[in-house]
Amino acid sequence: MEDAEKRIEDTSNNRSLHAMEKTDHMDEDTASNSRKDDSLFVDHILRSLNPIGRYQVLHILALLMSSPTTAFHLFSTVFTAKDVPHRCAGPPEGSEWSDIFGDTGNLTIVQDKCRLSLTDNSSVLDSTTCVYGHEYELPLDASYISQFDLVCDLKWLTKLSQTVVILGQGVGALITSFVSDRFGRKTTLVCSNLGLLATGLGVAFSPNAPTLIVFKFLTGIFQQGTIMSRITFFLELLPLEYRTTNAWLGGTVWGLSAVLFSLIAYIFRNDSWQSLQIVLSLASLTAFIQWWYMDESLRWLLANGKTEKAQKTIARIAKVNGRNADQIMQQFHLEETEAMIKRRKEKEAGADGFEIEPTEHLSLIDILKVKRLLINSLCLWFGWFIAALSFFIIYLTSTSLSGNPYLNFALTALMEIPNNLFHYLCLNRLGRRRCLRILFLTLGVGIMLAGLSRKLEEKNSSFATFTLLASMVAMIGASGSLGLMFSYSPEMYPTNMRQADEAVWAPGLVIGIGACAMCLLSYFLPETNGRELPQTLPQLQAWFKETEGVESINKKKAASSSNGGTK
Repeated sequence: MEDAEKRIEDTSNNRSLHAMEKTDHMDEDTASNSRKDDSLFVDHILRSLNPIGRYQVLHILALLMSSPTTAFHLFSTVFTAKDVPHRCAGPPEGSEWSDIFGDTGNLTIVQDKCRLSLTDNSSVLDSTTCVYGHEYELPLDASYISQFDLVCDLKWLTKLSQTVVILGQGVGALITSFVSDRFGRKTTLVCSNLGLLATGLGVAFSPNAPTLIVFKFLTGIFQQGTIMSRITFFLELLPLEYRTTNAWLGGTVWGLSAVLFSLIAYIFRNDSWQSLQIVLSLASLTAFIQWWYMDESLRWLLANGKTEKAQKTIARIAKVNGRNADQIMQQFHLEETEAMIKRRKEKEAGADGFEIEPTEHLSLIDILKVKRLLINSLCLWFGWFIAALSFFIIYLTSTSLSGNPYLNFALTALMEIPNNLFHYLCLNRLGRRRCLRILFLTLGVGIMLAGLSRKLEEKNSSFATFTLLASMVAMIGASGSLGLMFSYSPEMYPTNMRQADEAVWAPGLVIGIGACAMCLLSYFLPETNGRELPQTLPQLQAWFKETEGVESINKKKAASSSNGGTK
């Protein structure tokens, strides 16, 4: 034991804990093998503990419990903010049309969606906004659109309520990457899931639209925190050869969760939107099961120098999976390290320089320092953008297709199942890159056919079925691409950069950055306000030259006035 202690002391200032554990008691011929990647070391431990044992299966089930709640909150607006047919309300008791239009005589009052018009059956003589509010064909609490009267001039608030969820995802991605790498996967997962419970109920009991929008934004933050920590935990739970399980199993449960969402929405179609929102939010109660049963990620514990907790986790895995914990401790020399750590704790910290060195914490800036990693990251960024944008568009527009909106949404969600079967059968056989090409090609072809068919559907309603089928094919590509990006991206980064990477490519942040970038790109576009539409290409080119000339003159004037002001 003294020899082992001396060897550990000699290497403690220069080696990480994992490398130190692997080189202890090794001769010169085997010492070189200890310099392998830390993730391989953890994989060896997981294999010794039975990689797909009862422990892993139960943890996977606990992780997948958070899939329904993330799907529910992402898509809830589809049915809690469904369109409700409406028109301008008539005058209440004690009022008359003449209070607005004066003497109407034999003229006709037309109550449109957003305007009241006075007509003589051939032309509009006068019009105004819906002075008396709106009347809806369904009960006011059928949707929060009707509940808060978010139509006509306030319709933009409905769109904002969904947009802030996506923006919240971007913020949540940044926060989650820090919290998860610093405090652990389990802590982040459980706290995010409980956050979804709180904000979901906050949405249901919002007294007005601004409050609802604030809770929607917070929902986006916690939704992204839940899904990112779940995916990362899932990846770190299994060794290399089982890693594709995350792609196909997680994706399948997500798709089934979206189908379940459509079913729940159908069951509560005649109830208030608050009832539906509350039921969807209660799915986050699974956080208490996760907190009670799950351990912290073993890979995260070892990467961050949490040796004692890691050994307790290994002991529990061995017990649940029916393996001998002592043999595994001895095999990887963890038992001696644990005993020495306990003895060192009895001494003053730093008295002899003994230190267990955790893996270095890395930031997003480190991505920019490695050329090849930067190139990979830029390629992934573009892939994330296309996959995420297509995924959201197909889902959110599925209810606007011809037919039953609940059935259309469910059929779209079911298309996530075939691509997960594709992940299971092909990811290891064909590789990530080839699968990515196939899925993005499927997405491109499907979405172009859907767009063309929808245009033809305006003239011939028989194309409605083909539009739905093309959209379903596009969803196979979109969902498959997005699911593969979730699995492919983390495999290119070390443990303490893994969720920082996901933060950069999280759908909400990608779309948010794209929107901000468009603000800058707009400076390169000419102003068209007050301009006649150009008829020919020469007219357009002449306009460009004219615009450039005016901008040049304006810049010179601005510079001149600035110089004059400083004298």
